[in-house]
Amino acid sequence: MKSISRSLWVLFLMGALTFTGCKPKDADIEKNVTTALGAYPGVQVTVTDGVATLSGEVADEATRSAAETAAKGVKGVKSVNSKLTVTPPPAPVVINPDTTLQETANSAITALNLSKVQAAVQDGVITLTGEIKKSELQGLMMKINELKPKKIENKLTIK
Repeated sequence: MKSISRSLWVLFLMGALTFTGCKPKDADIEKNVTTALGAYPGVQVTVTDGVATLSGEVADEATRSAAETAAKGVKGVKSVNSKLTVTPPPAPVVINPDTTLQETANSAITALNLSKVQAAVQDGVITLTGEIKKSELQGLMMKINELKPKKIENKLTIK
């Protein structure tokens, strides 16, 4: 009877160790989560005790949520700790009003002493016409670009 109970005890212990040994390792889980997150560039993962920690930058909240869901779906992940940040949207482009563009373009032309150059502004587009020396063109274009127009149409004749 003693040997049967001892045998059962040994069998039970071996079974418990076998099932404990089958638990996925963090490195394997991390590899699987990394594969699952392949569609989300810029997202990194580390796994400790089955907890997947996501870090990096994503484009929007939808991508953030999708990456978290993908990580949660991997076998062996107990929970997800998201440290993902969403990239802020770019600042809107500021285009000065036509009247401001016209006045400042004329002032720039006068300041550069370019009497044969004219500027016309319509819907944020500055159109330059007239004659200019090649050596003066770069300076004029820099000044006009500083005004932040929507576009510059250079119809100048270089002399």
